[in-house]
Amino acid sequence: MAQLATFLYHLRICHLMDFEQCHEALHYLKKGGLGRSSSGGGIILNISATLHYTAAWYQINVAAAKAAVDAIVRNLALEWGTDYDIRVNGIAPDPIGGAPGMSKLVPEEINGKADDFMPLYKLGEKWDIAMAALFLSSDAGKYVNGTTLIVDGGLWLSRPRHLPKDAVKQLSRAVEKRSRNSQVGVPSSKL
Repeated sequence: MAQLATFLYHLRICHLMDFEQCHEALHYLKKGGLGRSSSGGGIILNISATLHYTAAWYQINVAAAKAAVDAIVRNLALEWGTDYDIRVNGIAPDPIGGAPGMSKLVPEEINGKADDFMPLYKLGEKWDIAMAALFLSSDAGKYVNGTTLIVDGGLWLSRPRHLPKDAVKQLSRAVEKRSRNSQVGVPSSKL
């Protein structure tokens, strides 16, 4: 029963909240919407992940939820692009140094060696995600619609990782226990 509760929790926070937020934004972003000129629509950016592009041990909850976010991006881009001149895109970051996800989910034993596992031998920075968002929101990305831009240094191309299932299971339990005991604050920004 706990697995189902966890699965539903991830769907709720990633998928349902994202869907609700997009619909709330629609009133303000569509042509002629509140506070909007009638000359054009707006843009919605969603944050996804790359876990669902391949398979990852013990990540079905997050993978299913993020796959749903990508589906929202594609479908709303088609519907709202046509109906309201709103572009809908996504960004799939992974892993970003100093981000709450890294500090909460990646064990210290791996975090120090993370660069060794990255195809570019370095972690991404928050700045990389900001620049992707800037591109998608600017005139440089004005013809991009329905796309989830992967900003992970090519990591998703090298999945699944070559870790034994038992090692991943043990690590997953340790991370879950630690994440339940720690709170993640609001991250600081360079922008």
